[in-house]
Amino acid sequence: MACATRGEAGEVEPDFPADADLGTVREAELRRAAAILGVARVELLGYRDSGFDGGQAPGSLCAAPVAEVAEVLARLVGEIDPAVVVVLDGSDGHRDHLQVRGAVLAALAATPVGPALYESCLPNSLLRRWLDEMRSVRPDAAYHTLDPARLGRRDDEITHVIDTTDVLARREAAIAEHRSQTSPFDGLSEGLRRAFLATDHLAEVVLPCHGA
Repeated sequence: MACATRGEAGEVEPDFPADADLGTVREAELRRAAAILGVARVELLGYRDSGFDGGQAPGSLCAAPVAEVAEVLARLVGEIDPAVVVVLDGSDGHRDHLQVRGAVLAALAATPVGPALYESCLPNSLLRRWLDEMRSVRPDAAYHTLDPARLGRRDDEITHVIDTTDVLARREAAIAEHRSQTSPFDGLSEGLRRAFLATDHLAEVVLPCHGA
């Protein structure tokens, strides 16, 4: 598993100590969660978290040219030689996720014969359910300003749906290791929580150099 940053600019759990080194804490959380999931190798690319908005600090992921990040990822792909690469599709709007997606596309597009590429995504229909529930249980929050049509990935673009029920307990245990942040699944109804965590949605990407 490759992770571009340590998430040090992300939001923190309300009770998290203000003087803690968030980057160090989140790296440790990541490695514990990866161990629970059976991940044999965790590669940190060494960039700083860019945050959701604001200026781009030197050394942050979004301050780096896409070509530079792509070169780092291409070397890693060449070393590991994976059969499949999975990347977030960036439809959550986080600029670091979009930056990594762009770098992965560039890295693999330069490889005549490379791994299959899939984007991990959330279908628009599921996020509409989430928005309806959030508007009901948290009517004073900012969710009412979101445009339902622009949430997540169009359902007809999803090519693979994977039932992860058999590993749901392990997934929950891994999520629990990220103690410095509030889980986005906290407070959801049981049915909606399972809809997020007991199924994975993927969109296959066919790169031009790999053939249509």
